[in-house]
Amino acid sequence: MTVRVTSLKGAAAGQYYVAEVGSYYLSAEEPKGRWFGDAATALGLSGVVDDGQFVAVMNGVDPFSGVGLGRAFGEKSVRGYDVTFSAPKSVSVLAALADPPVRGEVLAAHDAAVDAVLGYVQRHAQTRFRVAGEVVSVDVSGIAVGVFRQHVSRELDPQLHSHAVIASKVLSPDGRWLALDARSLMADQTVLSSLYHAGLRAELTLRLGVGWELPLNGIAEMAGIDGRVLGEFSQRTAQVEARREVKLARFRESLGREPTGRERWRLEREAVKDSRRSKPPPVDATELRGQWARRLDGLGVAPHELVAGMLGRVLEPGRELDVDPWGQLADRVLGELTDTRSTWRHPDVVREFARAVPTTTGLPAAQIVGSMEAAAGEFAAEWLVELARPIPAAVRVRGSDGRPESESPLERRYTTGWILEQEAELAGWAMRRWDHNGHPAELADVGLDMAQHAAAEAVAGTQPLVVIVGPAGTGKTTALRPAVAELTAQGRAVFAVAPTATAAAVLGGETGIRADTIDKLLVEYRRRSGPSAGFRLARGTTVVVDEAAMVATPTLAELAGLADVNGWRVVLVGDPLQYLAVGR
Repeated sequence: MTVRVTSLKGAAAGQYYVAEVGSYYLSAEEPKGRWFGDAATALGLSGVVDDGQFVAVMNGVDPFSGVGLGRAFGEKSVRGYDVTFSAPKSVSVLAALADPPVRGEVLAAHDAAVDAVLGYVQRHAQTRFRVAGEVVSVDVSGIAVGVFRQHVSRELDPQLHSHAVIASKVLSPDGRWLALDARSLMADQTVLSSLYHAGLRAELTLRLGVGWELPLNGIAEMAGIDGRVLGEFSQRTAQVEARREVKLARFRESLGREPTGRERWRLEREAVKDSRRSKPPPVDATELRGQWARRLDGLGVAPHELVAGMLGRVLEPGRELDVDPWGQLADRVLGELTDTRSTWRHPDVVREFARAVPTTTGLPAAQIVGSMEAAAGEFAAEWLVELARPIPAAVRVRGSDGRPESESPLERRYTTGWILEQEAELAGWAMRRWDHNGHPAELADVGLDMAQHAAAEAVAGTQPLVVIVGPAGTGKTTALRPAVAELTAQGRAVFAVAPTATAAAVLGGETGIRADTIDKLLVEYRRRSGPSAGFRLARGTTVVVDEAAMVATPTLAELAGLADVNGWRVVLVGDPLQYLAVGR
């Protein structure tokens, strides 16, 4: 993800961008900021950002009259949000090394992609206030943004990026100045990132005929650039990654587990801050380009040959997009959505459409973003089921998403009919087994605590479904050992599966159960000739599923079907508050 949103607090938030960013690294070439947004226009602001006017807006004051824009800020109030757009390293290198005409096209493409995404942000921006005691969330009439484009990193490597600073004060439909509701802005950073990269690729392909490598998570480098060059000019990235690995290792050592997605995100943000050195003094642009050329010489790469190798690779860019909700683009989107999650918000659909845009497309970024919004809407109407009550005709709705104003923009979610059917079938399977007349075993005291002993007796009993839930370190595996010993003593077979080979090996070693991955077991039973001898499980076998919360729903559903056909008991062991499944 290379679009990040940061909250800006305190009275000095605006001053930083005119005092520091405006003289950022390069002594002569950094442009002044520029205004964007309908709220800026409403205030009479356009073109180049004036320092005093920008600071006034960030402090919630009309820059011409000095009148406050709505309620005054408190000392620690959020004054705005920095949405930072960072180009792929190959794009930054092209902008740094190309001659002025090509450099101008790269910068214009970047600016166009930034503006297209800011347009999306403005169309979906909202504010909140009370009506008859009820909090409503309504679309704003405009945002005010100061956009500051920069070209190098703190390590003085090429790094094209823009700080789009959105003022917290936004214009509401009734003419009042209220606070931006930034929940969706924060939640949808991956959406903004994917839209930016799709728009940037399309702009550069249209303008310069550049080609692209295969995107990963919506981000791609340009084709034709030596990988050594990317590494040479990525000192800042290397610093952050090194610091992140230190933090991850410390986390694992301290807590004995992997961080959750949210925890990993926080560690990465901390790594960025911890590894950030003081800004170097501004340098002359000509001198800096000379340094870059000498570094390339050290790699045996000529700058003009490097640039020439990146241009003109796509001679006939695609000028149309397949936005048919039943077309190939939509089919890819459906696969990406359903492979990873069971439910999605509408912006998630927009993100996947942006990621699915062919890299040979050559269109204006604004057209890309608008087309992806429209395609997501048509796709949702054709393919998805909304997980909410129908909206009464008399209810006021927001134009940006068609949802009631009384609802949070983060509230409504989508799924598909067949996912609902699969989960209903799995829940029904569990309830049927839960209602079966089985009973726990009676085990002698083997030094377990009360919860572990109850778990062991359940596993060694006769219920067709047993669920053991507990956080890491509470002894779930410890409880399995006497249960397995009891089952074995009774002549009853036990087989264990886990999401990964490592987890299966650990489980087998600690409990003495034959174990393998759940995918391997399923593959064996898909064979036309039937499973091999080591996987041919007898009726009555107890199949233990370790780390069951990490098992994707389709995988668990397939195992449930096999358990019914083959007469297996199933024991699910895990913690739903730890890792999520890799798949849906």
